Amino acid sequence: MDHQTAGKMRGMVRRVVLKNVVDTGETQTASVEVADGIWRDQVEIMQPYGVAGSVPEDGAMALALAVGGDEGDLLLMPASNPSKRMGGLKPGEVGLYDHSGNHFIISSGGIINLQAATAFRITVGGVSVVISEAGLEVTGGDVIHNGKSIGSTHTHTGVAPGSSNTGVPT
Repeated sequence: MDHQTAGKMRGMVRRVVLKNVVDTGETQTASVEVADGIWRDQVEIMQPYGVAGSVPEDGAMALALAVGGDEGDLLLMPASNPSKRMGGLKPGEVGLYDHSGNHFIISSGGIINLQAATAFRITVGGVSVVISEAGLEVTGGDVIHNGKSIGSTHTHTGVAPGSSNTGVPT
């Protein structure tokens, strides 16, 4: 193989460091240094359908592919940041995580573990459930326990004035 052909093949796939990650358009882009002092801007970062993330730039890397061997037409494979990677997963486990310690782990043992730094929120239509250090907050809708409403509109039987306890919710 001649020197020119070998150089073109080497340039088809390369590891690059990312800077200026932009996640505002139809595709996420970044600036990459393809050779010493040679930068390409607005290089598209491919992301798998249904999973999105914006990698912290301090140590972000990706594989750059020269589409059709054209080094002017680069495409980045999904980015990583080894210094922020969540490790310690057991075989069969799957995890989603961010740089501040929030994570969601699907365990091969049938347990789903969610760790949130400040709060966990579930929203469905006009109903919101928030779990935080302050406790559990439900906004909108009704709260049902064993078929009985325990929300703001439930009533009790056997209510007597004074310091007596009420009956069970109806």
